[in-house]
Amino acid sequence: MWLFGETGVYVYSPDGRQQKNHIPGESICDSKEDFEGPSYMYCRFNDIVSDGKKYVWAALNRGKPTIDVFDIDTGSVVGSFDTCHGPRNLEYHALRDEVWVRCQDIDVNSTIQTNLDVISATNPAGDVQTNILMKDRALSEGLSSSGHSVIHNTLGDVGYLTDSELPYVFKVDLSTKEIIDKVELSPPSHAVNEAVYSPMNKHMFMRAEMCCTCGFDGADLGESCGRSPGYMVNPTTGPFA
Repeated sequence: MWLFGETGVYVYSPDGRQQKNHIPGESICDSKEDFEGPSYMYCRFNDIVSDGKKYVWAALNRGKPTIDVFDIDTGSVVGSFDTCHGPRNLEYHALRDEVWVRCQDIDVNSTIQTNLDVISATNPAGDVQTNILMKDRALSEGLSSSGHSVIHNTLGDVGYLTDSELPYVFKVDLSTKEIIDKVELSPPSHAVNEAVYSPMNKHMFMRAEMCCTCGFDGADLGESCGRSPGYMVNPTTGPFA
């Protein structure tokens, strides 16, 4: 059993009674004084996966875009390996023995310009270049792409990506590492964010994002826009579409 948090990584026996290892947070994360983001994001582990054989992989929110790899038996740190900017979502592909990293940010000065990176599970230090951008203007404007990935060995040689600002599901060839198709949702929605996949029936389940009107009498949400003042949108459903 593994626990991840600001105080570090704790490794316990399967029944949780014996602590086998503890890696302090300060030995994994950057100095808290040097962290530039909001305090609640410091040393935040965004996602964890394991190959079930040798390693545990962690996407950590910190100053540099890297993936941390731990030994599955001892909990020791194997190393930190470069990846795309803002790693959020990890998927392990058992047949290809690869870890796929869904990133949300673009650093125009980075050498890795992609929203989806891949790392060999047998050779984490190996460099496998990808070039998958969810938005056409990402390189020129540094546009972020928040969303999820769906990658599983039962899907064969393809994977799927979502973007919280685009109404499509993107189909990716895992061999050529390119977007080969995009599917528009029906009925239409503003965007797609969260997505999960069931290998039992080979269905994807996605949470669509809808735009609502607010701030005036008769609006979808009434005269209140909640905690935020609202912003200009183009509703695709409802009476104001």
